Amino acid sequence: MSAVLDASAVYRSADVCVIGSGPGGAVTAHLLARRGLRVLLLEAGDRVGPGATLEALEPGWEPALARLGRGRPALVGRPWSAKALGGGMGLFAGIGFRLRHVDFDAREHVADDALDPRWPIAYADLREHYDEMERLLGVARTHGADPLEPDGAPASLPPHAYSPPGRLLAGAGRHLGLRPFPTPLLINSTEYAGRPACHGCGPCNEHACPTGAKADVVSTLLDPAVEENSLVVATGGRALRVHASACDRVSSVEWLDQRAKVRHTTRARCVVLAANAVQSSALLLRSPSRWSPAGLGNRHDVVGRGLCFKVSGYAAGTVATRSAQSSGGPFSTVSFSDHYLDDACPKGLGGIMYEASPAERAPRDGKLPLRVHYLAADQPMWRNRVRLSNKKNGLGTPQLMMEYTTHPLDAARLRYLAEKAKKLLAQAGAADITLEESGYERGSRHLHGGCRAGDDPRTSVVDADGRIHDQDNVYVVDGGFFPYPGGVNPTFTILANASRIARRIARDLATATI
Repeated sequence: MSAVLDASAVYRSADVCVIGSGPGGAVTAHLLARRGLRVLLLEAGDRVGPGATLEALEPGWEPALARLGRGRPALVGRPWSAKALGGGMGLFAGIGFRLRHVDFDAREHVADDALDPRWPIAYADLREHYDEMERLLGVARTHGADPLEPDGAPASLPPHAYSPPGRLLAGAGRHLGLRPFPTPLLINSTEYAGRPACHGCGPCNEHACPTGAKADVVSTLLDPAVEENSLVVATGGRALRVHASACDRVSSVEWLDQRAKVRHTTRARCVVLAANAVQSSALLLRSPSRWSPAGLGNRHDVVGRGLCFKVSGYAAGTVATRSAQSSGGPFSTVSFSDHYLDDACPKGLGGIMYEASPAERAPRDGKLPLRVHYLAADQPMWRNRVRLSNKKNGLGTPQLMMEYTTHPLDAARLRYLAEKAKKLLAQAGAADITLEESGYERGSRHLHGGCRAGDDPRTSVVDADGRIHDQDNVYVVDGGFFPYPGGVNPTFTILANASRIARRIARDLATATI
């Protein structure tokens, strides 16, 4: 454990300044603080209380400019997983997939005009970190039940039972020759790590857990470190710019205490970006220097490029029921990966499907709602990007612009998955089946790319260790690292990858490499 930290001193000078407190930032700050390093964690948002909802919080988050169809750009973009302490994990559905092996090298499945989708690491490089995060946070799942699940340690928790809609979907899937399995969830099915078992209050997704059963990096990682005085967290701390001191090094972070309306400049030996794929890209673009006039790490105009949201949608219907009782519990209890690698899908790569309980899940007029979410990785494209507009926001910094167009291949893959989801609902006996758009084109809770990893600085921003190619002491640990998004929810992979990179940072700082 490090010596007791004085917050005002750390505001002036820290070993490491971590920007963003979501899964990547929280893991990094936690691990580095435990190594005795002086860590300042900046979080633009505030603490989210039990029972808080995305619907209530999101109107207070600054939107990005985005274009809907052929119209003019408007402030309709969603550039936040969540602007809050703990990032999106406070409000997420708790879904905890590992990337599949194909996600690390999908070259044979992407369009000819896509950027290189290869990760500079393989699943084997992340396995021990996935296992460690599972031991720390707990994942309720059935080991080996997912046909595409990569190797890993045995499950830390038993799976959640299928909900009544989940049982119908699982049965329908088996009739169709599919292989249903319990959705892996970072939600306790039994007491674990001092947190209670889920008691089924639901609906989990877009809601902060009122009991602590859902894994939360704030209570698990950040609060204990703050209580031990080994970490300083500045909520309401908005990073404005990273200052370079040489062509290959940065020296400080300029940030605003939004409550006190005071600007600080914190000197740091190392800066870690974990603000999410969009916000980290924007911060680099807002940090030009005489060595990098287009933005830090942007000598080849790659920062912000390859922005991915995943393509997604929902299929919904109703089945007749005699029960009037509502089923609480997790947002999703059953999943299907049969159409992930599917020769019949365009380019042979589809995506995941899983139960997605609606907010109003109680039977009404003798009808039980059934709903399925389908999602797939999108093409990493040069034209899809984050950039800065000429307009300024209330802080006097440029507004964000997210430029995104769905690739025709992805549109075709999405239609394929939609038909499979409708077929599943029909087999379950659903009537009145409809498709719901997710609005992913405006941004989503799954933000990837922009600081994409790779071996070639001309097509990537960071190397395999998350370090910006031309900077010795700046790292990226959020979803911006992903050169290809994969077709499953990214949170668990962000946690694992941050664990891997944080250990590299700690070694380099200990040996004065950075």
